[in-house]
Amino acid sequence: MSHILLVGGGHAHLTILRSLLNEKISHKITLISASTYQYYSGMFSGFTEGIYQEDEIRINLQQLCERASIEFIEDTIDKIDPITKTVIGKSGTTYTFDLISFDIGSKSKAFNQNTIKPNYLFTEEISMFRSSEAPTVVGGGAAGVELALSTLAWRKAQNIKGDVILVSSSPLLTSYGYKASKKITSIAKLKGIKMVENERVEHVKATTIVTKNGMKVPYTHVLSLTGPTGHQLFQSLSANENGFLKVTDYLQHRKYAFIFGAGDCITLESNPTLPKNGVYAVRQGKVLWKNIKHYLSAEILTTFKPQKKFLSIMSTGNKEALLSYGNIVLHGKLPWRLKHFIDKKFIKQHELK
Repeated sequence: MSHILLVGGGHAHLTILRSLLNEKISHKITLISASTYQYYSGMFSGFTEGIYQEDEIRINLQQLCERASIEFIEDTIDKIDPITKTVIGKSGTTYTFDLISFDIGSKSKAFNQNTIKPNYLFTEEISMFRSSEAPTVVGGGAAGVELALSTLAWRKAQNIKGDVILVSSSPLLTSYGYKASKKITSIAKLKGIKMVENERVEHVKATTIVTKNGMKVPYTHVLSLTGPTGHQLFQSLSANENGFLKVTDYLQHRKYAFIFGAGDCITLESNPTLPKNGVYAVRQGKVLWKNIKHYLSAEILTTFKPQKKFLSIMSTGNKEALLSYGNIVLHGKLPWRLKHFIDKKFIKQHELK
């Protein structure tokens, strides 16, 4: 009997846990996570706006593991030794394994200590942020735009005066294409976001952000959402320059075949620029679980092939959302209702029956 060690409770590992609710396996399985709860980032904007309560946006990993008949341990893995097949937790405990899989997400390229990653920090951090006198988001990607707009909607509902500021080194949502970028910029202006576009942040001082062009933006609370970075943990495994675990299309480490990974913490060797998006992590889950079992039984592994297009629905506040799929861009109440349905369905899959 082999020992499978799952590190992290991200989308792909949640797929494995759901499979184990109806599947028996002859191997010992342990899930190690830094928190008892896995917070679902798809509902972060809804929590920020006050639509959802904390219990509605998180999954109880310990209870899910108990239902799936696997061991749960709350710890943060800091080191891995692939030679001895051991990992060491922040608690100082050493854990052994025969096969290990990582799904621990990414870290933020933060300019200061304020961060919403790891995601169990989100609710406390965003509650302080949205109440601040001059909350400022650095980053014009999906996460930055969504949290800025949902913060603004919450403040208006609470009759809190003052600007919500969004600082971006480029036009908003550039990776989504010109049409979506133009649309979200128009929406943000109409709703009242104070935007500072095409200004790269050079320094974040005690009360002021200084851009590369010398512009000064005063703030009282700042969130840096400028893109993901990897973990120091993977440096001993020849991580890429940003610290992400490099894996093949089998979601498997090239040198150490007993190491697997999925989600935002990995980079595909064949597709290093693939966006860090939960849509891919969900699709990786089934491939990951199949390949883990096939590796242990010496069977042929399956390749992960990311889809070329994916549906994105981003909340813009006031129960409105921007839907984009390829060249299709829609905004309004209907996309938000679709997002709400999808998000609630995802959480419901993990609730106690």
